Amino acid sequence: PFTVDLTDLVQFGKADNVIALRLDNSDNPDVPPGKPQNQLDFTYLGGLYRNVWMYITDKLHVTDAVYANKVAGGGVFVTYPRVTADSATVDVKAEVKNEYGTVRNCTVKNSLVDSGGRQVAQSSATSALQPGADGTFSGSLEVTKPQLWHPYHPILYTLVSEVYDGDRLVDKRATRVGIRTIRFDKDGFWINGERLIGTGVNRHQDYVYVGNALPDSGQYRDIKLLREAGAISLRCHYPFSPAMMDAADELGMMVIVSNPGWQWFRPGVFVERAYQDAREMVRWERNHPSVILWEPILNEIGYTEEFARTVYQIVHAEYPGGQTYAASDGGRPFAAQYDVLYGRGQTSGKPIWTREWGDAVDNWDDQNGPYRIRRDAGENAMLRQTQGHMRGMERQYAIPGISGFGLWAGIDAQRGYHHNPFYGGFLDLFRVPKFDYYLFASQRPPDIRVPGLDDGPMVFLATYWMPGAPADVTVFSNCEQVRLSQDGKEIGVKEPDKSSKLPHPAVTFTGLTYSMGRYEQSATFDNGQRPTRRWIPGELKAEGLIGGKVMATHVVRTAGAPAQLALSVEEAGRHLVADGSDFVPVRAYVQDSHGTLVPLGDDHVKFSVTGEGAVIGDATIWANPMKAQGGVATALVRSTLKAGSITVTVEARGLKPAAVTFQSQPLPTPIVPGAK
Repeated sequence: PFTVDLTDLVQFGKADNVIALRLDNSDNPDVPPGKPQNQLDFTYLGGLYRNVWMYITDKLHVTDAVYANKVAGGGVFVTYPRVTADSATVDVKAEVKNEYGTVRNCTVKNSLVDSGGRQVAQSSATSALQPGADGTFSGSLEVTKPQLWHPYHPILYTLVSEVYDGDRLVDKRATRVGIRTIRFDKDGFWINGERLIGTGVNRHQDYVYVGNALPDSGQYRDIKLLREAGAISLRCHYPFSPAMMDAADELGMMVIVSNPGWQWFRPGVFVERAYQDAREMVRWERNHPSVILWEPILNEIGYTEEFARTVYQIVHAEYPGGQTYAASDGGRPFAAQYDVLYGRGQTSGKPIWTREWGDAVDNWDDQNGPYRIRRDAGENAMLRQTQGHMRGMERQYAIPGISGFGLWAGIDAQRGYHHNPFYGGFLDLFRVPKFDYYLFASQRPPDIRVPGLDDGPMVFLATYWMPGAPADVTVFSNCEQVRLSQDGKEIGVKEPDKSSKLPHPAVTFTGLTYSMGRYEQSATFDNGQRPTRRWIPGELKAEGLIGGKVMATHVVRTAGAPAQLALSVEEAGRHLVADGSDFVPVRAYVQDSHGTLVPLGDDHVKFSVTGEGAVIGDATIWANPMKAQGGVATALVRSTLKAGSITVTVEARGLKPAAVTFQSQPLPTPIVPGAK
């Protein structure tokens, strides 16, 4: 992040003021991550790809944590020195600067407000500030019976910090916070005194067609999808955006914040910038309750002991106290002094976290592998991905004292050094789930419900029930039992394998009426043998049972020929706002005449938009028309600067068209007039 004070440059009331920002994304070995783009395993795209805010304040105001550039200082800093179920202490430091030419008698009042709008604690501090000086105003708030933040109940408070010049209110800051206490030790990770394994994923913010320019709504939707897949922890190779961190706080996603870097180390300017990045990532993200671990080292590269020691000390200096944990690769310089080790902690008595698992390739040039599966590769390929990840997940749960582990990676993403995307995610580039998504979702607790999430009991049939599908049907569920029926006839009720290390192992059913397909039948007849089973198109129904009661149901029907299109607007809890850059995915589904998805549908789907919206991309990048993948085509519909009605129409040759209408909402925060 960057902050610039424009006060002395602005011409008030005399003329229009133009802010020009020149951006250079050329390869630069002295700017982390440093490695040339054509050698990176992910993309650092050009352009201004996150929000820019203009703050207009009084001359007596709370400072900006990044601009102040002070160790453990600047802005508002909230810590929790004591947390129990009965009471908690919330310490607040607010730095205020006096840019008046005279002494100011300054008071800072802090109020802690719960989710119901009730004030539960307050503090106040007063001091005289000299001209041009700044001062830190400290306060402790005592909270009785605090509602503690946890991934399964992510309860947030709002800290309101008000600055008074005498009796005059001159500045006001609202900071969302969560009260919680965390601890890593050799026996695992603990939050609020409860042992919890931080199962999760890694994730790049890269998004098809727009690169890194993912709007706030897109950040929220990603976190929602990942949380519904059972992930409660998240990591990547750089600090996440404020909008993503807000979503993590709100939806209960624990976050590892990483220093930008990947397989590159260069003494000199690069190292000094990496030090500053480490400082700023803490200053930027320190108040988020979702942050449980800092990764100040540089990913997958050799570095000096001096560097490892310095970035470790930076993190602890920027966030003093007992709630600060820094992670390093085991076996690296100075690693033994780090709080948490990646991958080798079980041999050193240190807490262990597996930062990346679940990916393998034949070689690093061709990039073929059992886990890297396109969603439109078909059900057999997707089942192979789930089988590999089941085995890998078993190994993670078997590690004694494991604190957490993150799949590499949850979502497919573009890469710098290879022309094909990374296909190892359980969500594709368009955020459409593969079968693998439901394997991970089935590991979530069935009795946990988080507001804003579609969670709880689930069941999923990992088959399209088309010719060529496996005769044995795999079902993913977090229920106690699964009941399977074929065309209304019960096949059986099964429980998961209790010998498995997984919280909820898959269930496999055999004995369905089925054949191996036309080619295998012909070969069998040539050998004089008659097939013993015959495949019958129809319906499979899986029911998840808890205590003998049906808690979840999933039905799969054999698809016929493509006949029509259907549309859905994937708002996922975030309405499209009229800011000119927000977008929402709109999905077109290739269906048969009965409304069943055709998994082999690859029709070219044309999207048309009328009203206050437009499709991002065109035929030059295969965005519109788009060739359906696994029966699904997605368009990103962007808003205009005017709220209003948007109608999306889709058509494809030989298929019945479809249309959907929805509304974009007014932007709650005004855009600076004339801004582009």
